[in-house]
Amino acid sequence: MQKMMERYDIHRSEYFGAERLQKQQFVQEVKNEMAKTLDQIELLQLHCRKLMGQDLDSCSVEELKEITIKLEKSLTIVRSRKAKLNEDTIEKLKAEISGEKEVLNETSSLRQMEYMLSFQFEEPTLWMHSRSLESEMSGPSCGYGNMNISDVKTELSIGLPES
Repeated sequence: MQKMMERYDIHRSEYFGAERLQKQQFVQEVKNEMAKTLDQIELLQLHCRKLMGQDLDSCSVEELKEITIKLEKSLTIVRSRKAKLNEDTIEKLKAEISGEKEVLNETSSLRQMEYMLSFQFEEPTLWMHSRSLESEMSGPSCGYGNMNISDVKTELSIGLPES
């Protein structure tokens, strides 16, 4: 029984010792990776602050030149994107305007055709009738210009017909 207990202790220490060693190595790798990540985060934050104009005292002249070049490139890219968006917007608006002009031209030509057809068939259309009503409201005319007629003779009479 004593030998069995000794063998158990030996195997347990070997098995669990190896497992413990693996866990410790894994923990150490994770700690190293975390330290590298924190260093990268610090560098990125420092770089971001420099681009924002903070902590420039620690920068060398070369670093300042590099930052200036990067900022100018970024500005150029932003300006080109803005110009492209403006050009696209202008093109869309021009297309809308040309479409509206086409509709107006088509409407005008259809009105002219309607006007010509109304003379052919001698049927005044609704829009012509409304225009003639407007002209009647503006003043009496007899079709030969704007001649004012005050007296009109008709054979209409008021009252009973004479026998």
